[in-house]
Amino acid sequence: MQYFHETSSLSIAFDEDNQWLYVEWKGHHDAVSSKKGGELVLQHLQSCACTKMLNDNSQVTSEWDRGARWVGSHYYATLADQGVRFVAWICPPHWPARKSMETAMLFVTRPMVVLFDDLASGYAWLARQS
Repeated sequence: MQYFHETSSLSIAFDEDNQWLYVEWKGHHDAVSSKKGGELVLQHLQSCACTKMLNDNSQVTSEWDRGARWVGSHYYATLADQGVRFVAWICPPHWPARKSMETAMLFVTRPMVVLFDDLASGYAWLARQS
């Protein structure tokens, strides 16, 4: 993987073998960190021009409801504008964080975003998309 950004709370990498962006969120996030991280993803997406993203939230430990509308309506629409067609979004086991994801999904109209309970299932689904 080619890492564009790596901190204790967010990693953004291009998976060359699968030709997709891999984004891993970890720990506590709120509306501010979600927006800031999303903007970083959008910035780095421009350098790899891929149509798929594996968005791993399996290690998120907090709710971020205040940022859910921005994520669901603006962030995902901008991903689509930049060419992303498919997103596998991996859910955290932490219920408040998962609830924030489900709230964001109410606003997603594009690209195709599917929620998964585990990384392996999301990976397999994303690999089948063309």
